[in-house]
Amino acid sequence: MPSRRLPNSMITIIRALRKARDEWKLIANPADRAISTDHWNQLNDTVPTSFLNRLLKEDTDVDVALAEQAPKTAALETQARRLTLYCSHFHQVLDMGIARGTFQPGARGYYGRDLGATTIPVLRSYDDLSEVANKIVAGEADRQTAEGGAYVAMQLPSAAEVNAQAAAFLAARNQSELALTATDLQREQLQAFYDEGLALAIDIWDSVEFFYRKDPDASSRRIKCERWGVVFADDAPATPTPPTPPAPTPPP
Repeated sequence: MPSRRLPNSMITIIRALRKARDEWKLIANPADRAISTDHWNQLNDTVPTSFLNRLLKEDTDVDVALAEQAPKTAALETQARRLTLYCSHFHQVLDMGIARGTFQPGARGYYGRDLGATTIPVLRSYDDLSEVANKIVAGEADRQTAEGGAYVAMQLPSAAEVNAQAAAFLAARNQSELALTATDLQREQLQAFYDEGLALAIDIWDSVEFFYRKDPDASSRRIKCERWGVVFADDAPATPTPPTPPAPTPPP
């Protein structure tokens, strides 16, 4: 037997309240309306301060924040990939230069690596990227100071090129963080409406079911309630599909 399924998310709460609002507007005869004027006052779309209008505004604010966040997140991902490439190439070229004798065997130490390292630094996270890039920039300056006249600058890419990419990455990361913070704030403000919205939806559904309680036909009653946003689901478990019988064994 189908039974009522309460809203369990902000999406289903908004859907339920909108349905009740729209049904009220469709019915011209007040006597045929299954919810009260008090309910309508909280749903009234002509009043900016009605509960539903304030809820919808908060919901829209989340959508706007997400829309503004998306390009900033994409820009950060693009810049992170670019900085990863520069840091990876820097260390690969450094290792090849060491192998050729262009750089001293201990050069890796200036950039925070083991002197005999056979792999480049880990670049899995944004924090990894920042740390590795910073060590490249600082390490190149330290190596120049230490080696003096024997210093040979790293090229393709240079530490200055890595530094430029790191600055662009940091700017993109800051913009993305600000956008994420703004989105989180809007989500928190929307979530603050949850309990009141759920209580209103349940109260409306109780009123609707009470209004149609005398309808002798259960199916007809559910259809009328559904027009006001009440949701029903079948409690009966699905009938299991019988197993496919095995194919007969051919005679010998």
